[in-house]
Amino acid sequence: FSQSKMYKQLSSYLCLAAIVSTVTAFAPLHSQASSTALFGFTDTVKQWNFLAPWTDRPYKGPECVVEIIGADLNEKSNSNFDRFSKPDISVEVSHNKRTRKTQTEGNSFTPRYLWSAKMPYRSNRGFAFTVYENNVVKGDDIMGRAYISAEDAKEMIDEKLPAKLLSIGEGIGVVKVQIYATPQYLKEGDSDKIQLLEETGYINASKGE
Repeated sequence: FSQSKMYKQLSSYLCLAAIVSTVTAFAPLHSQASSTALFGFTDTVKQWNFLAPWTDRPYKGPECVVEIIGADLNEKSNSNFDRFSKPDISVEVSHNKRTRKTQTEGNSFTPRYLWSAKMPYRSNRGFAFTVYENNVVKGDDIMGRAYISAEDAKEMIDEKLPAKLLSIGEGIGVVKVQIYATPQYLKEGDSDKIQLLEETGYINASKGE
């Protein structure tokens, strides 16, 4: 009787393991939150999802370009982030549940990024900017935050306004950002993109001409 009961329990565990394996292999995991929440697995679970190329379709909606030019930080207010040198800083932008992040500029209170990226754009959502002090051993520290409202962002795009200087906290520092409409040559499928390839000679070279 005891052996029979043991076999039943073992069978139940094997069935549960099979279900977990099947779900994680076939369920489309679209975000970090979903991948970590599902049975406590990490982002490595995404690598098992061979359906991703079919389920994660390219974005086809409105887009904009976000440019992060740089930041100026108050040295006295931010000296506690790195006691032996200057801080290593990156900036993250969030908009409508999408995020982009700059490279890290090391050992500086005045990082200059000259960084830009395309982002899906929603005219009724604002843009949040978070300045991080990056740490190798422990997690990144938040140095400050800034926000551009949906109305101000739309005005920047429609009126082609110059870059904004945003405070990330009183006495902490500022970050300089720009938001503008996606240039025509960056839009997917546009003929101008093909012309750029033609100018480099790539198309003719690939044709053997």
